[in-house]
Amino acid sequence: MKEIDRIAMVAPCGIDCGDCGANKVKDNPAHMDRLIAVGFKKESLPCAGCRPLKGKCAVIGSTCETYACIERRGFAFCFECPEFPCPKLNPASDRANVLPHNTKVFNLCFIQRQGLEKFLEMGPEIKRRYYSGKMEIGRGPQLQ
Repeated sequence: MKEIDRIAMVAPCGIDCGDCGANKVKDNPAHMDRLIAVGFKKESLPCAGCRPLKGKCAVIGSTCETYACIERRGFAFCFECPEFPCPKLNPASDRANVLPHNTKVFNLCFIQRQGLEKFLEMGPEIKRRYYSGKMEIGRGPQLQ
């Protein structure tokens, strides 16, 4: 994927659509049934990503409210908004073990401070710490 296309795959909320299973299923169709089981609609797979689809979410089948908000306000990322962070980005424990929704604010702060290219470079490490790290108070998620 060309670098400009890869950058366009980072959603306004900080989720990396290019690293999402719904996008990657194009390279590994064996994951189709698992994605359908967690709520993706078969006809929306593989997902082209939030920005290319103008916010039409492959899970909800309609436009993402966060995407619509950022479009209406004329920003590229939520961190540009004076109301950042807002309740739409609030983490929730529901499905945190399988969905990256709790990483949005961290991702946005990382992009704001270190840039999109660095975020894409560090993405696999960020994801590994989220899903595999063991939280140590005062040290953050540590990899064993």
